[in-house]
Amino acid sequence: MIGSVRSKLSRIVTPINDHQFLIEGEIDFARFGFQSDQYSLSFADIQGGPFVHIGQDFFGKGIIDHIEKIDSGKEEYIILKITVRNNKIKEKQ
Repeated sequence: MIGSVRSKLSRIVTPINDHQFLIEGEIDFARFGFQSDQYSLSFADIQGGPFVHIGQDFFGKGIIDHIEKIDSGKEEYIILKITVRNNKIKEKQ
């Protein structure tokens, strides 16, 4: 779980598998960047955190390749699906 001391809003980060994670929680305010599809995002800036963007390291789990906003059905609750690629180079044996 991650959160902000300032806003007192926590986020639940749930692994789906090694390359996909859900971030969810209550929000008061959020900004999103997207190109053509409002659900496929280039960045998400959630009040209280986290700020995530394509190309960013996601808590040491890999580099963010895809950010998808999932409709929670509630205006003040957010669900993001984060897909990462592993950026670690396998060492030669």
